[in-house]
Amino acid sequence: MARQARLCLPGQAHLVLQRASADVFREAADYEDYLQRLAHTAQRAGVQVHGYALLPRAVWLVLTPADCAGLSSLMQTLARCASRRRGEGAGLWQGRYRSALLQQGTWLLPALCAVDLAAQAEGLCAEAAAWPWSSLGHHTGRQPSGWLREVPPYWELGNTPYAREAAYAALLLTDVAKQHGEALERALRAAAALGDPDYVAWAEQQLGRKLRTRSRGRPRAAVLPI
Repeated sequence: MARQARLCLPGQAHLVLQRASADVFREAADYEDYLQRLAHTAQRAGVQVHGYALLPRAVWLVLTPADCAGLSSLMQTLARCASRRRGEGAGLWQGRYRSALLQQGTWLLPALCAVDLAAQAEGLCAEAAAWPWSSLGHHTGRQPSGWLREVPPYWELGNTPYAREAAYAALLLTDVAKQHGEALERALRAAAALGDPDYVAWAEQQLGRKLRTRSRGRPRAAVLPI
């Protein structure tokens, strides 16, 4: 039976997760090399990157592709380069990357927060701000990056860069990521869309497939434990 095509809808924001079965990043040079390749390859592939978190065995991305070929090319190139740097083949990764669609007005900021807090959620640091390999520093103004692209919901946080950065930092202190963690997890597992009913129905019409998820059992407290 043929596998279902990867979820991709050009011009829409996507949450993307690629997990590995062994450490992909073991030293600072590994993280730095991946980020350089991400910035360069995304530009060539026509993919806007809004947020990221690089963890020893996982890569989290929030991005918007201009077309599906660009997204596929980006992820394949990054996986191959990371595998070669580690001296390992495709078996380094746990199968194909996962993706979910994000409605801009309701889910983009929660997804960005969840990604920027991913290292803390997985117990890699006591405070997410201490993890240098995420876009948190860019969004809070501590470590601006010229290649990341802000999204309209981020711009709407304030009228000046300082106001936006302060508002985003305050948002990270709330439980926004925890509140939305279960839904983000389900959407990634199901290759689904997150948004209001009209958005999900529109995305389903565009792709000709179901993009809805169903809650199972009681909500779990952990954030993004995929």
